[in-house]
Amino acid sequence: MFVVIGLVGVVLLVASFVLDDALDGLLPESEWLTGPAVGAFLAAFGIVGWMVEAGLDGPRPAAVAAGAAGGLLLGAFTVRVARALMQSPTDPAPRTADLVGSDGRVVTAVRAGGTGEVLVQRGGQPTKLTATADADLAVGTEVVVVAVESSTKVVVQSATAFWAPGHPTPEGRNPES
Repeated sequence: MFVVIGLVGVVLLVASFVLDDALDGLLPESEWLTGPAVGAFLAAFGIVGWMVEAGLDGPRPAAVAAGAAGGLLLGAFTVRVARALMQSPTDPAPRTADLVGSDGRVVTAVRAGGTGEVLVQRGGQPTKLTATADADLAVGTEVVVVAVESSTKVVVQSATAFWAPGHPTPEGRNPES
């Protein structure tokens, strides 16, 4: 009996994660009574009860009590972990305007007044963008994004010229001060 209850609990627990809490619609509205909590309770109840009854040759009432205690502990733990995960802060979505001040590298030569391509990090991923510049930039030149024209086009300047003394930083501060 305990093995079947434990297996049903494991199946419910996996199903609640895979089906994204679709089982919660079958349960009454409660912050403690969730699909993962019920699955965890049943899994622990079955496994602990089976261990006490079959593994330790304990009487069935002791196995039920131990299983219930284990189920309550694992169910409560599951609710706390799920709540903590749901309330954890996330980083804001990257915006195109956030590229200003980003470092990059020329991958297709940029001609003064013309276009080329640069590789920059966007949201932690390398992104190739069309780039324009006031001066010729050869392949491999380290650049800084100074303006964003669209979601796929930026204005760049060589890092050497951008960080030259007297040139303001993206935050508007002069690096010499």
